Amino acid sequence: MSEPPVSPDPDFVYSLFTGAYKPQLVRIALTLDVFTPLASGPADAQAVAQACGCSPAGIRLLLDYLSNIGVLERQTNNYALTLTAATFLVPQKQSYVGDLVLQRTTAETVEDYLGALRSGQPYSPIRPWAQEAWLQSYGSPQPALEMWRLAGFEPGRMSRLRIVDLACGCAIKSLALAHAEPMIQINCVDSPEVLEVARDLARRLGILSQVMLVPEDVLTIDLGEGQYDAALLGQITHYFTPEQNITLFKRVHESLVPSGVLVIDAPMILDTSDEWGSFGSFFIWATSGGKAHSFAEYSNWLEVAGFKVVRQLGMEWLSAHKS
Repeated sequence: MSEPPVSPDPDFVYSLFTGAYKPQLVRIALTLDVFTPLASGPADAQAVAQACGCSPAGIRLLLDYLSNIGVLERQTNNYALTLTAATFLVPQKQSYVGDLVLQRTTAETVEDYLGALRSGQPYSPIRPWAQEAWLQSYGSPQPALEMWRLAGFEPGRMSRLRIVDLACGCAIKSLALAHAEPMIQINCVDSPEVLEVARDLARRLGILSQVMLVPEDVLTIDLGEGQYDAALLGQITHYFTPEQNITLFKRVHESLVPSGVLVIDAPMILDTSDEWGSFGSFFIWATSGGKAHSFAEYSNWLEVAGFKVVRQLGMEWLSAHKS
């Protein structure tokens, strides 16, 4: 029996551009701010339309769509915010991340990508790092605890430790360990606005007394000598050049006690065999000029910096021991 003829797939082509409507409709909702009228409680389309200065018929259809994709909840003729929308999409909330969504969906971003491709130079956007930190601060702590366990730090089996979390973001990786082990003190280093997110997370976890917030640049901060039992570099080293990483690793090496350990969390294997791997690689290059360095590259740089034993703990984790 002969094989059926292979035909082109028109539905696949439709999927290449119809998927763009979801972020664009969310962008429209953020631009109109349909979420604030719902912040005080459920309301109907007429009330939302009046607050936004729009057509009730059009707003009703937009609210229906937002309900169908899980951004809102539909309650007969009324609409209500989900917990996620109430936390992240109301502009008056400290945890608002709408600017991040708007930045990622603007037409200018496409032009910036084109410019990077044509010039070979990253376009270096001003990213709303604090808003990204707010999203991450509500994530699960379990992956971080597994990372620390593989690096030799297991709650219940540690004495008093001092850890520096460099370019900490919301600091969920280090704060998760501090929450599980009250003998640990964390120094969180990042920009002032990002550290406010780390402060809020530490407050939510009830460990503010275990945390010191240090508003400094990771590439220029004076880390001192023999100050820390461990250091964490999380999701930042792939934005740096080899020279910047070697210099940073040397300074971290000096800052650790003789038995100190550096833990790195970064995309260490440049896997472009799937959609997210290839997107991540392109995004890092276009926005910073960086790349996902290999474990072999990290191991070489860490040895140059003076670390003695370097171990790969997972696809994105490694530990480097000072002695």
